[in-house]
Amino acid sequence: MIIKKITIEEYKKPFISKTFLGKNIFSHRKGWYIKIYSDEFFGIGESAPIPGLSLENHIEAGYALEGFIIALEKIDYDVSIEELLLLSDVHSYKAPSVKLAIQTAIFDLYSKYNQKSIANYFNKNSLNKINLNAIYHGASKIKNKDTNILKVKIQDSNIFKIRENLDNILNHFPSNIKLRLDFNGRLDLSRSIRLCKELKNYNIDYIEQPTLKLDDLYELRMISDIPIAVDELLTNYESLDNILQAGAADVLIIKPTLTGGVEDVKNIIETANKENLRVILTSSFETNIAQAFILHLIASLEIVEHCGIFNVNLYDEVTPDIKKDYCKVPQNNGLGLFNE
Repeated sequence: MIIKKITIEEYKKPFISKTFLGKNIFSHRKGWYIKIYSDEFFGIGESAPIPGLSLENHIEAGYALEGFIIALEKIDYDVSIEELLLLSDVHSYKAPSVKLAIQTAIFDLYSKYNQKSIANYFNKNSLNKINLNAIYHGASKIKNKDTNILKVKIQDSNIFKIRENLDNILNHFPSNIKLRLDFNGRLDLSRSIRLCKELKNYNIDYIEQPTLKLDDLYELRMISDIPIAVDELLTNYESLDNILQAGAADVLIIKPTLTGGVEDVKNIIETANKENLRVILTSSFETNIAQAFILHLIASLEIVEHCGIFNVNLYDEVTPDIKKDYCKVPQNNGLGLFNE
């Protein structure tokens, strides 16, 4: 395929309401879109580093995308998808969100050329729908109220206030709903142990990142029957090795914006399966471009766990309809969410 043009565009999109992103609360999201054009089609991808968590920042991501464009300007022949993917590796060194963006654009372009959705381009037996958890942002704001699994971000470290808050939340939902409690590493080991004891009678699917120390997570797993999920500590394959060596997790939360491209995600999942760890894929509050690619990735990998995409209204943009706790995978060509 001959690449005719590549463009990048910086964006700054306001959240519908202020949102906790990384370590702070933001009123908007910054990132980059990259478009790769052939004669007939174009593919689009999104790079949106997470402030305080990503290896790269917003400016560095822009420079890396520009480097990819400059490299292809010097190529004047029919370029293969393998060559494009190799260039995505070279020009996204220490910039996982850039690799994700470039590969999203590449696979969007090639799946359109082959008249397939991205999910079917990856795997002809891909799922036609994926399961989603809901996120609690107040009972009136929750997007899929009929969910089986509810994720709650805990902003407090006082155990009695946490219990009170959970009891108030559960008043709005069926008694059999499962909870995923995300602490973003705000607790120490002693408080984590006490919390697990206090919450042992709640229907908890897992506790996500109660502390940021691997040794503490191992100790907690040895003491509590509640599964422990790792999120912020999983940034690449090397970090996975540290997690496994420490015996620190029952569940891995994979954010492709943090971990990189398709093979990076696949490698983590392959190892997780060998270690009998559960795997959840989630977005990182990107716009619908990156979220759509993650949707196709979940479907192509045949992940049946309840994952975290398109489950909160972040921006004023078109998103898939969620029925109870699942959404259908678009079957039109490419990402399948846009009128192009």
